[in-house]
Amino acid sequence: MAEKYAFLDVFPCCAADSELCGGLQNAYLNSVLVDKGSRTILADAFFPRMPAPAETRILEDRLCAEFGLAQAEIRADYPRTSAPAPAKEAKGGGASRQTVLMGKAIRTKPVSMDTLTLESGSVTVSGRVFATDSREIAKRQAAVLSFCITDETNSIKVSKYLRDNDPEREVVGKISDGMYLTISGPVSYNRFDDDMVLEPRHIQTADAPPVRQDTAAEKRVELHLHTSFSTLDALTNVEEAIKRAAKWGHKAIAITDHGCAQAFPDAWHAGEKAGIRIIYGLEGYFINDVDERLALHGDSDAPLNTEFVAFDIECTGLRADRDRMTEIGAVIFGPDGEGARFNTFVDPGMPIPEEIVRLTGITDEMVKGAPSEGEALRAFLDFCGDRPLVAHNADFDIGFITAAAHRCGVDFAPVYLDTLVLSQTLMPHMRNHKLDTVNDAFSLPVFQHHRASDDALVCGRIFAKEREMLLEKGAKRLSDLERVLLEVRGEEGVRRQQAKHIILLVKNKVGLKNLYKLISASYLEHFHRNPIIPKSLLMQHRDGLIIGSACEAGEVFRSLVRRASDAELKRLAAFYDYLEIQPVCNNRFLIDEGTAKDADELRQYNLRIARIAKEMGKPLVVTGDVHFLDPEDEIYRHI
Repeated sequence: MAEKYAFLDVFPCCAADSELCGGLQNAYLNSVLVDKGSRTILADAFFPRMPAPAETRILEDRLCAEFGLAQAEIRADYPRTSAPAPAKEAKGGGASRQTVLMGKAIRTKPVSMDTLTLESGSVTVSGRVFATDSREIAKRQAAVLSFCITDETNSIKVSKYLRDNDPEREVVGKISDGMYLTISGPVSYNRFDDDMVLEPRHIQTADAPPVRQDTAAEKRVELHLHTSFSTLDALTNVEEAIKRAAKWGHKAIAITDHGCAQAFPDAWHAGEKAGIRIIYGLEGYFINDVDERLALHGDSDAPLNTEFVAFDIECTGLRADRDRMTEIGAVIFGPDGEGARFNTFVDPGMPIPEEIVRLTGITDEMVKGAPSEGEALRAFLDFCGDRPLVAHNADFDIGFITAAAHRCGVDFAPVYLDTLVLSQTLMPHMRNHKLDTVNDAFSLPVFQHHRASDDALVCGRIFAKEREMLLEKGAKRLSDLERVLLEVRGEEGVRRQQAKHIILLVKNKVGLKNLYKLISASYLEHFHRNPIIPKSLLMQHRDGLIIGSACEAGEVFRSLVRRASDAELKRLAAFYDYLEIQPVCNNRFLIDEGTAKDADELRQYNLRIARIAKEMGKPLVVTGDVHFLDPEDEIYRHI
């Protein structure tokens, strides 16, 4: 490509990520190479600012998905410190602001250090000096000029042997860590260093790169920031972060390290100097020992052996807001066992994805002419009557039924039970608690998994077995269920829970005292792999604290990912003072591990939390989950 092409004109599929890399609407492409044989693409792109590695990975994945590529690579260029002006005498006898330290003034444009190889020949680079190791060699009456220089894309060692009578020897004492220099010379292999080095021929001072600015008219307050006291997770210097926030015009900044308050003294001193308010806080390791996942939803004082309806659904996908049901199956269970059955296909009004067809065996042809969503839903609810409903991972199925009822204008507020939660509590040592695994554990008949009627029948049989176990443990009515399950779990069961994250911000001196109490108890009384804060303890010491739902590791986000219904999300969210969302790139690892399909699904997660917050009248807080100060520092966190 001889011309420059707008990035989004060539790759319109990336428009949804236009906020990345300083704004894709202002990015352009210098060249694009496509290898059809290996299905790879190499693009040289210019972005308005230096992109973080996570940002280019998002764009590369977007290209792979759009064009069916095996690999996509984006080589990024971006605005850098301009090449220093030559240090020559100006008219009138004045000198330029750059000073020549060795050789002559440099006129060539610096190249990016990440492009340097042993075949680069003579190059010009510009960057910051670090690791100065220049020294005198008295026996030989010589000196070695030796230091490293970085432009934040890569680094290279600069080295030159200078004899006693060399006129350039005086430069050895003029270069120190932190200086910004422009250097010109050949790249070669140095046997002494066993590395690639740059032998300088010309050196002159350079301007420091401009510090990033916050140009927003309305300044934000960061409420989720980790410092280097978040061990092995963050690199942010406390003082530098606070100075940067103050310089940007932020009125306050929160410190939320993992499980500790060690940064508080440094933060206090830095805040006093910078004239910015410090919000003291913590990202805690939280265990909900009160009501994390309920086996019974809704209020009922019916006998435990009451008649119930076990049901299951099949769908076109996993999202109740976008996907639709394809089949509903249900079985009534009475005191004497299995009773009437209900089964119907549902016309989803959309094609069934191929992977769903492979999983369930339900095809577009099978649902053609089936009852509509509204017809199937009303028939199902008529069949159920006012009996309690039972399902395995009930939040998912109830979520779909609730969404369908809302679309059809049908009231739906059932009492329902979850055999997944019951199995996890009553049989905690199983390797997993999937429907077929629990079925085998009870030695029940083999069944055809992922068909609604068969799954419903198995679910009912499982609950009948679990009901016997609950009766033996003293439960007589549905209202006894949670009390008995709490006793069964016991302290050890609570400790086995996977800790979630939670944000605690101090509102006043009472809150600071309570935060210290929680931290102390988390280490001295509840430590299990991490310093744990149980919900029951937090409820006792909540006064003066503001509680946030934290990141993707918080219980609200985790429940959303496991497809909990809106009702369940609202039940959990009610405990928090505000709900939190973060940039898509922060949760990108969920795509890599297969939890989310793509960046759009991550956006939908954020939008759903935003909707829940709005419907509940709770503040929605957008945070950066800060772990380092500048984009180029991300690589250190990866290491």
